[in-house]
Amino acid sequence: MLKTIILLLGPTLMIFIGLNLAGNILLTFSLFYGWLFLVPFLNRKISSENKLVPSKKKSAAAGIISGILCMLLIFGSCSIFLNTLFDVENLRNVLNKWDFSGRNAAWLVLILIFINPFLEENYWRSYMMEKLKNKAGSGIAILITSAFYSLYHLLSLLPMMEWPYNFIAVLPVFAAGLLWGYFRNRYQSLIAPIISHILADFGIMLVYLIWIA
Repeated sequence: MLKTIILLLGPTLMIFIGLNLAGNILLTFSLFYGWLFLVPFLNRKISSENKLVPSKKKSAAAGIISGILCMLLIFGSCSIFLNTLFDVENLRNVLNKWDFSGRNAAWLVLILIFINPFLEENYWRSYMMEKLKNKAGSGIAILITSAFYSLYHLLSLLPMMEWPYNFIAVLPVFAAGLLWGYFRNRYQSLIAPIISHILADFGIMLVYLIWIA
């Protein structure tokens, strides 16, 4: 039980150390992605059930369709409510304080689009879901992983947005976790979650590049 709690809280702890204590996004990325990569790599015996199945066309189609919808929802919502949700100048100051600016920003945007979805989905929708599913069933596993997946997003949003907008903004993250968990369980593949996640992150980065950078 203790090990499971540590595994669930580990990514949030890495974000807390990097952002809240050190205030440096490069350190945060190193700690966070190091955890997401190393923990499953060092602890899991990969079975054929957990491997990607590239031939599953339905999984790919689900990922593309849901990802496009997520991207449009993110981009559309922010185009309408950006000034309500964010104090843009304050957000720029926070990102500059975290070194998410200049040359760093270009690399970090690429990491968030092309590396983040693979590592997060492998950790939450494969490694942690499998561990929890064996103990509590698929539905509970999806709920728990979605909740802890949302937790560190809330931690990141706290200094970016005023209450209660930061809490409201994390609800779609939780919903996405539920959807991607369902896809992982339904298709026994990470194809749909990863594709959908890539497109969702692309929507977030478009908002950053157009209105914030």
